[in-house]
Amino acid sequence: MSGPVGGAWLALAGGRLVYGHDAQGNRVPDYSFAGYGGGGVPLPQAPVKVTVPAPGSGDMTATVQAAIDQVSALPPGSGGLRGAVQLSPGSYHIAGQLHLRTGGVVLRGAGSNASATTLAATGASVRTLITLGSTAQYTTVGAVAQVTDAYVPVGAKALTLSDATGLSVGDEVVVERPTTQAWIDALGMNGVWTPNWSLRSERRITAVQGDRVTLDVPLTTALEKQYTQATVYRYTFPRIDHVGIENLSLDGQAMTAAPDYATTFYNAAPWEFDAVQDSWISNVTWRHFGGSGQTAIGPQSRRVSVLHTQALDMVTTDSSARSEAYLLQGQQNLVQDCAVTAPKVHAFSTYGRQSGPNVFSRCRATLVQETYDAGGHQRWGSGTLYDGVSVDGSLLLVNNGTRGSGHGWSDANSTAYNCVTQQYAVQEPPTAHNWAFGCTGTLMTGSDGQVVSDGTHVTPDSLYVQQLHDRGKQ
Repeated sequence: MSGPVGGAWLALAGGRLVYGHDAQGNRVPDYSFAGYGGGGVPLPQAPVKVTVPAPGSGDMTATVQAAIDQVSALPPGSGGLRGAVQLSPGSYHIAGQLHLRTGGVVLRGAGSNASATTLAATGASVRTLITLGSTAQYTTVGAVAQVTDAYVPVGAKALTLSDATGLSVGDEVVVERPTTQAWIDALGMNGVWTPNWSLRSERRITAVQGDRVTLDVPLTTALEKQYTQATVYRYTFPRIDHVGIENLSLDGQAMTAAPDYATTFYNAAPWEFDAVQDSWISNVTWRHFGGSGQTAIGPQSRRVSVLHTQALDMVTTDSSARSEAYLLQGQQNLVQDCAVTAPKVHAFSTYGRQSGPNVFSRCRATLVQETYDAGGHQRWGSGTLYDGVSVDGSLLLVNNGTRGSGHGWSDANSTAYNCVTQQYAVQEPPTAHNWAFGCTGTLMTGSDGQVVSDGTHVTPDSLYVQQLHDRGKQ
């Protein structure tokens, strides 16, 4: 694809960003819609409804779960909040799992340092310590309309439909982009990918003019009529919301004694988000987990913020495989102000088939033994921003080809902005772009993507913060 037409991809004028575009209209996406409430919305403060006494020496799983269930049974109050379960200082031994299944419930400790509140796994079994939500599925509501535009570029919000009858401002819709063999061939992924999946971008309609609709959040993958027939439809997708984990630490050391740990360490995780939206993790530290440490900001999650967190002393194995310290999936999710220490991990990563936008901002991975890497892991992780990320290793926005299970193009329409690395690579997918602005470290051979100001940081310091500012959210 071509570079910008008649100017720069990004420029700052009058305190606001000005966006360039290529010949087809594609531009750097507005990633600022990532995070709780759609970005730039302060986290709410849930009132304490139940206080759990200081822990004893025995298993506290049932006691803590009973407190969660007690708050879950309360009616929702202001902003959908039922209330907080307040844990006392001390170490709560958790031999099983904790489950937050109802919206409006917050699990809160007395602080994230080791002497405040800790949930400590006990028992030599690999598991996820806390689960949030459950799984769900899309259900179409009403008629399905085809997108009739020949081409809808990256960064666009407006679509022309075959029939917009029945659609109104405020409707939640899915823009579905099926993967076809024609598009796979255009990407050079023939024999690597199969056309058995779609990108589903959940959006809200902000305007309807005839058969033309405008969406609240821009698209991060182009809709190309020559390759696929996109559709738009109203939908239901049951999620819980306003659940949070705050001000505590978690320790997974006991899991490392599991006899099968060498092959199951991926599953040794502090928590997992399933069908959850408008929720958060704040001021939490976790130690000695081996799996996808942050895992599961999962593929069914939406508008989740992970703020001021640390994944420390991760325990992996000597195998060639690596787990993820922070793994972003889903849509409009944000990880900001995070830190990683581990011997060998994918520090900041995404899995595939996601439509974004998603953001890593002001995160750092500090070297322990071996170099880290960061970047999309597999299959079209679209619309990810790596904003001010620091990695003692490599940041890779690349085609992983047949690596792993056939990962292929792992980042698309993603941006590395003022990142600090040992080395970085930015490759250009057919039908898409990847951008790098102001990144330092050695630019690796084969980086044919859109690289601006290699080796020298650019202004503004943070793309995510500036885009929030431009929307009046900062």
